Amino acid sequence: MAPVDYGSPDEADGGSRAAMWTYIWMLVGFKTVTTALILYYTHAFATVAIILALHLPWIVGAVALLGLPSAFWYRLMRARSKRTELLRQEFQVDPLDQTARVSA
Repeated sequence: MAPVDYGSPDEADGGSRAAMWTYIWMLVGFKTVTTALILYYTHAFATVAIILALHLPWIVGAVALLGLPSAFWYRLMRARSKRTELLRQEFQVDPLDQTARVSA
């Protein structure tokens, strides 16, 4: 029996990633719509408290998943900006100094 070629992992990565994001966004959409409907039809404080308690881990997870890369990106942008400023300061030539050297 001949071995089965499943292809390289890189070829399957695109389809798996699309399926993962589809599942995640469907889950988020379902939770959002369900929560909105429950809060719309039920006007009790206890319901709001229970919904908040059940969704708190999801909110914390979303903040962590979005906040950590955002903080890294912000720090990277600050470092790049500082590097650009340092390069500009290091290689900036004052035109008055050039004319003084040429005439001397």
